[in-house]
Amino acid sequence: MQRILETWLYQQCQMLPGSIHGVLLTGPLDEGPYTQAIYWPDAEHDNEPLKRVAQAALRSKQAVIKTRNSSADETGEPLDAMACPLFLDGKLFGVFALQMSNRSQPMQQAAIRQVQAGVKWLETMVLLQNATSKDQLINLVDLVATGLENEHFTVAATEVANELTTRFSCQRVSFGFIRHNQIRIEAISHTQKIDRQANLTRALREAMNEAVDQSSTVIYPLQNESSALVTRMHAKLAEQQQGSAICTIPLIKNGKAIGALLLERAIDEPFDQETAEQCQQIGLLIGPVLETRRREERPLAAKIYASLHGGLSKLFGAGHLPLKVTVAITTILLLWISLATTMFHVSNDAFLEAGINRAVVAPQQGFIATSEVRAGDLVSKGDVLATLDDRDLLLEQRKWQSQRAQLLKEYRQALAGFDRAEVAIIRAKRVQAEAQLDLVEQQLQRTTLVAPFSGLVTSGDLSQSLGSPVERGEVLYEVAPTDTYRVVIKVDERDISLLTRSQQGQLKLSGLPNQTINIEVNRVTPVSTSEEGRNYFRVEATMENQSDLMRPGMEGVAKIDIGERKLLWILSRRLVEWFRMFTWSRLP
Repeated sequence: MQRILETWLYQQCQMLPGSIHGVLLTGPLDEGPYTQAIYWPDAEHDNEPLKRVAQAALRSKQAVIKTRNSSADETGEPLDAMACPLFLDGKLFGVFALQMSNRSQPMQQAAIRQVQAGVKWLETMVLLQNATSKDQLINLVDLVATGLENEHFTVAATEVANELTTRFSCQRVSFGFIRHNQIRIEAISHTQKIDRQANLTRALREAMNEAVDQSSTVIYPLQNESSALVTRMHAKLAEQQQGSAICTIPLIKNGKAIGALLLERAIDEPFDQETAEQCQQIGLLIGPVLETRRREERPLAAKIYASLHGGLSKLFGAGHLPLKVTVAITTILLLWISLATTMFHVSNDAFLEAGINRAVVAPQQGFIATSEVRAGDLVSKGDVLATLDDRDLLLEQRKWQSQRAQLLKEYRQALAGFDRAEVAIIRAKRVQAEAQLDLVEQQLQRTTLVAPFSGLVTSGDLSQSLGSPVERGEVLYEVAPTDTYRVVIKVDERDISLLTRSQQGQLKLSGLPNQTINIEVNRVTPVSTSEEGRNYFRVEATMENQSDLMRPGMEGVAKIDIGERKLLWILSRRLVEWFRMFTWSRLP
């Protein structure tokens, strides 16, 4: 048993790429403790992390894989620790733990499946121990190792055939595997190239078919004349070889024949029942191993064909009712999607924008005296928004009023003295003073900023800027009416070609989710903007009805009706467009 476990551990670690070191813990079935340890490649590594993962797998009785914080000394990459419990006849037998290089989750799952498949082989070898001798089990393990050593299936199968020829003193050993419901000779001992049209190859193939069709081991010459087995093709093969003893064993995997193993000896050394049983045990182990290697080396087209053939066999064959129901429902759904039509909408983000947005600016240089409103307040026409400091202007007003009074007095004195020249001069100065006074009075009137119309203050807050200077023309407030809005839609550049004026649509605002608003496109602008790595075009639309709850800047989603389209076209158009661009960009 120790030799079997050591060999199995060695093969598992060799088969998994990136293996660093492993441990196999065994003990009494379903009782434990599982303390009997076998290490690979040796016990010098730090095995405590592996034993912790192994204990977790023993507790859960499921495969466990964890990424460790430590890293490999040579490369510095992180490491994975994997543990898989071992079962024998449904009873817990032990656990296999392995430390390996870090890999992605799909690769981790593939490693677990490979180990679980190896556990099946180990279980078979342990079960066979009760029926065979220790040396024979070692021979079986060696044969499995031979089938796994070489990277190419044909070479591995030929080496196994050569090994069997030596162990059973055979003249020739041949392997055949089923391809397209026909056996194909894949390996003949001590033969590098197989002529598949040769008479010998045909005879071997027919003899294997004869054993596979009967699902039984065929020994020729028959030991029991009363046997109901048909051996006509075996007799023909023996006659072609001038007399030989033949033993043909069907190779089985998951209860299904996958090929046959044919052994030939000299006629004076016939196969007995014990030898046939040993060959059956070998076929039980080595057949699935070689079949797995053969299937892995198939070309991609063959794998695709086999997958399609297997799927169609399940679909149109007996059983597999859930699969058939699923395919039928999927087919009906695809047909419906291909034939059904529905209204196609272009859906994009949208927001409300005031139809009129009036700016209230500083009429002159000055300082902010008071602030009556700020952004978000509703105002009526003529309401005071803010005032500017008028103290300097009042002083200027008094100055020109005083100067005008002085000039008026001098003007009267000049009239009384009949000094015409002086009268003309003073009249001109008086007109100038009155003009300056009018200017100051107008400036005083403009120190009070009022709302130009009833609406909503959309921007501006001077409450935190009292006493601050302002320049002439500086925007202090923006006021928008609450009864005139337009909808601005940000249309993706991939959809802009579908939009034209007068198209109808619907709008839902985030602030009014229960209200659907009908809209009509009235302008498609040729100007694009870039946001979040995508280009958008500005499309404007008008609303049929408005609500007092609407405010400028409210956002939502707009759907523009394009027309009736096939449902399949609607669902696949993005993928088709991407594929067209991808193909065109890479064509020479």
